[in-house]
Amino acid sequence: MRFGVLTTLFRVAFPATLLALLLPLCAQGDEIDKKFPLGDGLRVLADDADSPEFRKLVSEMLTTDLAAEWQRVESDDNAAGFLEAHGGLEKVQADPDLKAAYERRVAIRDKFLDVIREGYKRHKAQPPFDRGAKAEKAGTVTRARVAEKIEIEVLLPAEGSADQWPRFRGPDGGGHSQARGLPTHWSTTENVVWKTEIPGAGNSSPIIWNDRIFLTSSGDAGVDRAVHCFNRADGKLMWTSKLPSQEVDKSVRDKNGYATATPVTDGERVIASFGSGGILCLDFDGRQLWHYSLPPFTTTWGSGASPLLYENSVIFINDQNNADSVCLALDKRTGEVLWKRDRGRAMGWSTPIVAKVDGRAELLYAGGETLKGYDPRSGEELWSLKGPTVEVVPTIIVGPRLVYSASGRQGPTLGVRPGGSGDVTESHLAWRTVRGGPHVPTPIYYQGKIYTVNDTGIATCLDAETGEMDWQSRLRDKFSASPIEAEGLLYFASESGITYVIRPGPKLDVVAENDLGSPMLASPAALGNRLFLRTEKELFAIGAK
Repeated sequence: MRFGVLTTLFRVAFPATLLALLLPLCAQGDEIDKKFPLGDGLRVLADDADSPEFRKLVSEMLTTDLAAEWQRVESDDNAAGFLEAHGGLEKVQADPDLKAAYERRVAIRDKFLDVIREGYKRHKAQPPFDRGAKAEKAGTVTRARVAEKIEIEVLLPAEGSADQWPRFRGPDGGGHSQARGLPTHWSTTENVVWKTEIPGAGNSSPIIWNDRIFLTSSGDAGVDRAVHCFNRADGKLMWTSKLPSQEVDKSVRDKNGYATATPVTDGERVIASFGSGGILCLDFDGRQLWHYSLPPFTTTWGSGASPLLYENSVIFINDQNNADSVCLALDKRTGEVLWKRDRGRAMGWSTPIVAKVDGRAELLYAGGETLKGYDPRSGEELWSLKGPTVEVVPTIIVGPRLVYSASGRQGPTLGVRPGGSGDVTESHLAWRTVRGGPHVPTPIYYQGKIYTVNDTGIATCLDAETGEMDWQSRLRDKFSASPIEAEGLLYFASESGITYVIRPGPKLDVVAENDLGSPMLASPAALGNRLFLRTEKELFAIGAK
């Protein structure tokens, strides 16, 4: 029986709301889907509408998550777009195949929104779409033409750091590694070189310099926060240095914790931020060199931004929505203040990065609904661009011709030409995707493409030059960690404890799924022929035996 005829019969016998639940949405082999294939975004939407795992995910969402999630209904190739592309309702209704394809899209929409309604019911709230709210149609908006000869280069944190893993997401801050010979398959026993228990909890990523691995942790309620040093060869704990001040963030909630910021090192000192506990600088033997006190953090979820090294300064930016934001530079040798700048109150946990743009060093930071460029030596604002959402967690990614900023819950991703002065929104925004960006994980640039996986497991590949979507697919998992790259493979660590090894290309290609059986919120690190993964309680060194 044709899908369109079946739909007509159902409409005679059942109310519209019940019809949406009864229509078969997973008919991937149906003749009408072959004739009028679903776009990637709509296909993922259809799969989600039929997925028990997605229903469970929705049941755990906050209203802020639901407010972003329902807007996915305005996907590529949705019912309204299908009508527009095929000459309008009258023409579509007159053709049985077009009508069937249109009604399939209507059914997907209605069933997906019913799933979202269940999420709102748990909060005893009415969905915005039932109050007449409309979402912007998904897609990419192209703005300014990219300059032909612009040169952008990430500035490394210290001499010799190109061959180390000195900060969050590696030497370039973009997740790219020089590691070779990493295994694609492992488990809690297979290809585990060593594993070691971590004293305390935390989401900070490991950083590495030669034979030493550094990471931070905290005891319950923010007590006993510390920097730990492990031997890279065997994982043995070399020393622990505790934070002298135990002032704790007042608004830490859920999975953020008190040791989220990743330390940074220049090969002589290691510097770690603990939010209200201040910034701690140690030598490689764990001796305190200096400690800089910060005012109490009262921002939603607590602190989380990682410090940055540039020349002889430690730069730290962490926006707050309930107190004054922090934006300063300290002398890395003494801890003395080099400069301070005011920033408006906002919700932000992004980590800044410094790049050379046509010969000028620019400190890049996204937060407070803007992306800004500062002079890293003085903190003077150079330029500003509107576009990020009110919540920014991902770090800015630097490509050879553009920089990229993702933000918000299902928020936009921006392709931006850095440089200029003043408000450069109209002249320097190259493209903007409407939605689909990750809330927490930072994307990764690789060979002209931007690869992302958002918090709820939607994987997307964008063309880095135009922002157009190459593909979108679903990983049935949740993500907070940011991906890294080694030898042309991407490593995505999930909250379930599975690391998905993905081969970049024209479609989602999962090479392996490797389960360590414990949650992972910290981003991976890679150096030499080892992959380092931090789970809830342990640090693993993964390598081919």
